[in-house]
Amino acid sequence: MRLIVAAACAALFLVPASAAGAATTKGGGEHVVAPEGGSLDLVGVSFGQHLRQLQLSLRSDQAITPQLLSDTGGGRICAVLSQSSRAPRSICVVRRDGDWQIRSRGKRVAGKVTQPRTRELSLSFEAGDAGLKTGAANWYVESQAAGCTDVQPSQAKITWSGAAIVSASAVSNACQHRVPRIGSYSGRVWQAKVTGCQRRGAAQVSRGPSGKRIALTYDDGPSPYTPGFLRELDKLGVPATFFMIGQQVPGNAALVRRVLSSGSMIGNHSWNHADLGRGGPGASSQLRSTNAAIKSATGFTPCLFRPPYGSTGANLVSRSRAQGMTSVLWSADPLDWRTPGTGSIVSTVVSQTRGGGIILSHDGGGIRSQTLAAMPQIVKRLKARGYRFVTLTDLLGYSEKISLVK
Repeated sequence: MRLIVAAACAALFLVPASAAGAATTKGGGEHVVAPEGGSLDLVGVSFGQHLRQLQLSLRSDQAITPQLLSDTGGGRICAVLSQSSRAPRSICVVRRDGDWQIRSRGKRVAGKVTQPRTRELSLSFEAGDAGLKTGAANWYVESQAAGCTDVQPSQAKITWSGAAIVSASAVSNACQHRVPRIGSYSGRVWQAKVTGCQRRGAAQVSRGPSGKRIALTYDDGPSPYTPGFLRELDKLGVPATFFMIGQQVPGNAALVRRVLSSGSMIGNHSWNHADLGRGGPGASSQLRSTNAAIKSATGFTPCLFRPPYGSTGANLVSRSRAQGMTSVLWSADPLDWRTPGTGSIVSTVVSQTRGGGIILSHDGGGIRSQTLAAMPQIVKRLKARGYRFVTLTDLLGYSEKISLVK
């Protein structure tokens, strides 16, 4: 599942904690040093975060070529981060197999490397993929040109205070460079907290765009079954979207927060599962009260609404849209609320699912052990057909609203 963690930022540009909830970008200001000369001489670095992405920018005094960063020749530029009592972690960019790669501890890190100018490289990736955690961080950047033969082992003496480098003898030669030349920068790993999502397109949908992406959805929670659904989703490595009944949220705030922190999504399923198909002011009140309960528990405001019983109409769709939500129906329905048996649930979902499909099931409102038992079989069989599971907001192409907090 996707981890909701963040990237390190330069201390010079940290935002006070009172303002942290409003910002979606931290750090990113460039630290500049005088050139030393030689290959891969770094003269400017910046380390910041935009939304979920850690962003590292590097500027050299000379052109940064693939040959200088050839992995087989020992070339690399690495950001070295220290956090609390953990061992320092190096996040490196190298040239391997004809491509720029981000690597850490011998493994490739998912992310993007671009070269906006010949003397610059920019890296972007999620901090969780590089093993970073929320909290204070001290960092520096070091470079090593590929194929250098004139480098002698450094005799630099480094003094540590906890995770911070407080002093070091300067190292300067033709092949190895470090920014800052002595010491390190202080910063913080921020948490990327999802506070909402931005709907767009049709006001009511029953499926997403065609392709190999599909969405699991579960209605009528939170319930005593919901933790089991989350555990199984975590084992399977897939997310889902949970449409929640408002009056069941206040006593389950920690569980509702856990849904979001696991990488799954939350939607509005009315306050008390009333038939709202005719719309009217009462429907608006149900939607508003449910969103308020979810926001109170999590800080998150849904942009998805599923009408109870699938009962809908133009007036209800309009009222949902007025509160920033898309009305969501489905394209596959195993009628699991009737408890037809695990095998029946699996076979119905598999037979009805097509690209862009929205699969309806339930994690509350009754005995849901059959639905839970069906999940791993459904995921296995649909993955074997090439389908990939995503949240509904991902399926529909909605953007997240994120705040960066401690």
